[in-house]
Amino acid sequence: MRLAISAVFLFFAVQSVGQTGPTANDFSITLERVGCLGSCPDYTVTILGDGSVRYEGRAYVHTEGVRKKKIPRSAVQKLIEKLRNEDFFQWEEKKMVCLDFPEAHITATLKGQHKHVLEGCNSPGKVLNLADEIDRISGVRVWVGRAR
Repeated sequence: MRLAISAVFLFFAVQSVGQTGPTANDFSITLERVGCLGSCPDYTVTILGDGSVRYEGRAYVHTEGVRKKKIPRSAVQKLIEKLRNEDFFQWEEKKMVCLDFPEAHITATLKGQHKHVLEGCNSPGKVLNLADEIDRISGVRVWVGRAR
């Protein structure tokens, strides 16, 4: 009987560890797209390690205000892997932006590491590519829509 109880306990303990798995509870990434002098979308989206997504549309988006949703932890894990594979926490932190171009700010925290990067001259660089990936993974395009 003790063996059976121990086996059941071990099973649930292993499952619990497996579910917390490689997705970091201390992970967060925020994308802030800041509008231009025209009709560029202005919004923020934050993804947490548990799959929580918080969107705040400010201007020139389909949905203004705060919206929340959940995405699969596997999607969050893919994003974490992308950051690691691209050595995100070693990226150069640019300070300069161009006049009348939309800005994309990305701030990420993972296991004590913190990084903020930005792209503000609409060049097709790795910051804008990552911003597009964050939009895709978070599913916020339904709220951003097309500029009004």
